[in-house]
Amino acid sequence: MFVAEEEKKEFPKGFIWSVATSAFQIEGAAREDGKGLSIWDAFTHREGNIADGAKADVACDSYHKIDEDVKMLKELRVQQYRFSLSWPRLLPDGTPSHVNPKGVEYYSNLIDALLEAGIEPLVTMYHWDLPLALNDRGGWLTSESATWFEDYARFCYQTFGHKVQKWVTLNEPWTQVSCGYNGDLWTHAPGCFKEFNDWVPYLAAHNMLRAHAKAYRVYDNDFRRTQKGEVGLVNIGLWYEPLNPDSKSDKAAANRSIQMQLGWFLNPIYHPEGDYPKVMKDRLLELSLKEGRCKSRLPEFTQEEIEELKGSSDFLGLNYYITYLTRFRTEEEFKEKGVRRRLLDAGTVESVDPEWKHFGPDYSPFRSIPWGLRHLLRWLKEEYGNPTVMITENGVPQKQEQADYDEIRMEVLRDHIEAVRQAIALDDCNVIGYTVWSLMDNYEWAGGYELLFGLYAVDFKDENRPRKPRASARWYRDVVKANAVLPILGQECMEEDM
Repeated sequence: MFVAEEEKKEFPKGFIWSVATSAFQIEGAAREDGKGLSIWDAFTHREGNIADGAKADVACDSYHKIDEDVKMLKELRVQQYRFSLSWPRLLPDGTPSHVNPKGVEYYSNLIDALLEAGIEPLVTMYHWDLPLALNDRGGWLTSESATWFEDYARFCYQTFGHKVQKWVTLNEPWTQVSCGYNGDLWTHAPGCFKEFNDWVPYLAAHNMLRAHAKAYRVYDNDFRRTQKGEVGLVNIGLWYEPLNPDSKSDKAAANRSIQMQLGWFLNPIYHPEGDYPKVMKDRLLELSLKEGRCKSRLPEFTQEEIEELKGSSDFLGLNYYITYLTRFRTEEEFKEKGVRRRLLDAGTVESVDPEWKHFGPDYSPFRSIPWGLRHLLRWLKEEYGNPTVMITENGVPQKQEQADYDEIRMEVLRDHIEAVRQAIALDDCNVIGYTVWSLMDNYEWAGGYELLFGLYAVDFKDENRPRKPRASARWYRDVVKANAVLPILGQECMEEDM
């Protein structure tokens, strides 16, 4: 009976359990074996950009530790491992005219080791580490970038496609343009354009979407018949809850926020008419004309590009961490100084409930809002016809000084996994899998080594970068084995071997 299934808190048979990392955050070997530089290599070597001044030149040293990384994955019993390729490690100048054989060898060995262990590789082609050589030619701000990425994607399919069945084109384009191309929040590479933050993020995002579409169509036209794989796009989704649920203006503000955050990248793919969300187009045109411009700051797709983008994802990768309370921004509040551009463009004010459980360092925005994930999944179902969704990231940072018995991490992950289960069982959302960020502590972008997300601890003070399972690793292993939500483990679990 349905009630009995509810009591068991099980997931459907065949549900995919996964963990994730990204190349720049774990590989290290920043200048070894012919690897080219990325925008993050340059960004992290500029003084003042990173919280603790740390660099990712060694990171977790995964470039030299394939066996250790795969051993951890086998201990967790996950069915899938989401990792990314380093574009400049494979193509140092960003183009297929200069292939680095050592980079190809590294990823071939990693993929072979995963397949031998019975673990499916979910391969992200771009996780923010744009080759510096291409950035020097304009990066994502030039229309040529879509063709550069198309060529790179073709190279990836040709080189690894006979072994890889699941591909991601881009990871979280919203985050990169919001943090790397936005002058009032340029905490990510390339980290510039302060004077032009009102239009630069929209241009970069526009070219990223064009690049995604081209990479998808290359696979669809030239590789799908023989390789029989799938290609998707991974986005981060923020949930926006109206501050006052009975207020029409607050509900409109919350809808505008999600459309101008997640809908920005999903509407061109999943909406029957394609293109950017209407509320986003109307809003930015209105603001642009008020600013004395002759056209919108939001670029326009050609009709050919609209058709190329429509349906260009076989699954929807969703990363979730944050929910905000949202309300309408008054005219007076538009005059306030220091307001982030995206909030001015959306015409909103964001806040959090002080009662929400906060975790991580004091400055981190992370709070445990599992119901926000469930609401987001329901919204995707209603807005886009219940697409196939893979939760490609969900995780919990902790402070460096916290113990390896990570009770808070287990509690937060448990509550979010339960929210996913409810979305499937009660809301009929088409969610096929769940991924923990991350397999191990790593270089957390502008947070350096101050934010630790790992199921496995990494000792960054030891040149050998030893890994050690936390309590959450033991608990997640049991969840994967049971295919069900389980209670968190007591401290005595630390005495068990993995």
